Amino acid sequence: MPQETLKQQLKQLHSVLQQHPDLDDESRQLLQSIAADIANQPHDVQPEPGLNNQVQQQAIRFEQDHPALSEVLKQILDTLSRIGV
Repeated sequence: MPQETLKQQLKQLHSVLQQHPDLDDESRQLLQSIAADIANQPHDVQPEPGLNNQVQQQAIRFEQDHPALSEVLKQILDTLSRIGV
């Protein structure tokens, strides 16, 4: 179930990214890279170190200017911690 939730949250992240054309290219690429890392993470392998930290840093970074994006990242972070990442 958490894996399915994570997939939905990643879709939501992509949707929110499309709704924010004002997001700078560096931030957009970083978020897309994080989403790809999460989506491509094998389910039976220990996750890449630092993935949670990357997501958390971006959630904090976008909290003021892009609250919807920050909220999606926080949901992803919560789901990652529930599945042991």
